[in-house]
Amino acid sequence: MHNGSRAAWVSFSAALLLFGGCRKTAETATARQAPPAAAPEPSQRTHRMFMNGISPLIVSVSPGTVNIYKGRALDQRFIVTYEIGSAEKVTKAAISVRSEDGGELQRLDVAVAPRAQVDFLLSASSYDLGPTVRFRVRCPTGDTDWYTMGVEPAGVSSEISTPQIGNVTPSYISARTSRPPGSGVPVTIWGAHFTQGCTPEATVDWTSIELKNVLILNSQISTLLLYSDLQGRPVSARHLSVDLEVTSTTGMVNEDTFQLNFKD
Repeated sequence: MHNGSRAAWVSFSAALLLFGGCRKTAETATARQAPPAAAPEPSQRTHRMFMNGISPLIVSVSPGTVNIYKGRALDQRFIVTYEIGSAEKVTKAAISVRSEDGGELQRLDVAVAPRAQVDFLLSASSYDLGPTVRFRVRCPTGDTDWYTMGVEPAGVSSEISTPQIGNVTPSYISARTSRPPGSGVPVTIWGAHFTQGCTPEATVDWTSIELKNVLILNSQISTLLLYSDLQGRPVSARHLSVDLEVTSTTGMVNEDTFQLNFKD
């Protein structure tokens, strides 16, 4: 190859490399400057169709938590937006606020309409929702976090090798007027990595109590919570249920439920 041709070829190759390098740099810069992916939209509540064709739905409740102080729901205003599919088949509708054990804190009639909104004052401080009961497990390999009876089950992680609590059952304890001395409610602490060297602990309204009849397995601990430590009070699940109840022209009742978590 002649010297002139060789020089021209080298210059052409260098230009190609330079162009390719610049293009790659530009593409890399563009990728870095791309906007972040949009956050997923929160899941929306949808209608459930019942056999009679009526579909009540609580679209939203604001605020989404209920304020609790010393086991009582503080007076608080709520706005409930709701829909009634096939409202022409409905004769009456009501909003009911309940605890998990079935006790009704408040009830009010609402308008029968395809879509409506009601503003009401929850005034139920006379209703005893009970103390806050918490559990943890102390082990030679580490202690679990405190777990509150009645919250939604947290589950356990297979990636964590230290003791964990994923759930406590039952989720609530009903109140009774009379209990035999020394009696209690069987409680199961569900979790992972429990050994015979572990010790379960519990508090009632942040006062330590002694658990009885402790039996430890790998994934659960069975024990007895004395009724006397609850001082005759119930233990509510850590939420209230807001129910939209609609009655059809045939007398059938359909409902939809929205959960209000406790906020201490």
